[in-house]
Amino acid sequence: MTSSVLPVVPEGELKERLAGVRYVFTDLDGTMLAPGSRVLADAAGNPSVACVQTLLDLRAAGVEVIPCSGRNRSMLHEDARILGFNAYIGEMGGLLMLDHGKDDWCYFTADMDYDPSCGLTPHQVIERAGVCDKLVNSWPHLLEYHNDMQQGYKYREVTVAMRGEIPDEQARALLDASGVELDWGDNGFLNHISKPTTLELPEGVSGRAFNVSPRGLNKGRAVAKFCELRGIDPMQALAIGDASSDFLMADSVGTFVLVENGLANPGADEFLATHDNAFVSQGCIVDGWVMTMKCLLAAKE
Repeated sequence: MTSSVLPVVPEGELKERLAGVRYVFTDLDGTMLAPGSRVLADAAGNPSVACVQTLLDLRAAGVEVIPCSGRNRSMLHEDARILGFNAYIGEMGGLLMLDHGKDDWCYFTADMDYDPSCGLTPHQVIERAGVCDKLVNSWPHLLEYHNDMQQGYKYREVTVAMRGEIPDEQARALLDASGVELDWGDNGFLNHISKPTTLELPEGVSGRAFNVSPRGLNKGRAVAKFCELRGIDPMQALAIGDASSDFLMADSVGTFVLVENGLANPGADEFLATHDNAFVSQGCIVDGWVMTMKCLLAAKE
């Protein structure tokens, strides 16, 4: 099977594969949510209940939706409360909420040496190294801390969120010299820059969201760890996203879908060519997400 556009009505091997899906790991911003992180809108910003209705349809079909996001715990707590999620993966994989109702969760720091008995969160360990301030000071007005919907970056527990536009390789080189096992992650293009902001990006540059994360931490490894802890068969899972950070989920699930806007990411063509379990949705952002879930539901009929 080769990578292709996901059909509205699946047939053959694809239908059989999707019929067995019981879990959907989904990115939120740029994927499931409309621009501005809205639920009651389509990709063009028009009022729509399609996303909410689809969530209800998935629940009725016995499919659990699990957000896998760069958002922090407080933001995902509200998402879970309003939209009825019982589990989520936050901060690019560093926070695994296995059962929200039972408050069953853990940190996941991959290859970064972290001892919970130190009394600090992984975020605080990174912050004390001083490397993030050095990044911001090296690229004034081109990089800043991400405000997490005006809540502030210090509400994070594992990663440090940043936004702007700087050379990735130079950022990675600075992190490598920090003495802490850290990675620089691209979390996709910005659809909206919340206030306040110090950014003064060049004309035509929308900027990207970034995460300074424990070394080796990514959504793919987090999904694999989540499935291990919950006893989930990866072949019963589908992942969907829009950013290069979402590509990594493809190796930890049976099926991966890239919403159409994700084709703008550098490396998208190479990724699709090398993953025979990856498809492209019909539609961008939430429209593509809804169409993907309709395809999944059709396979279960």
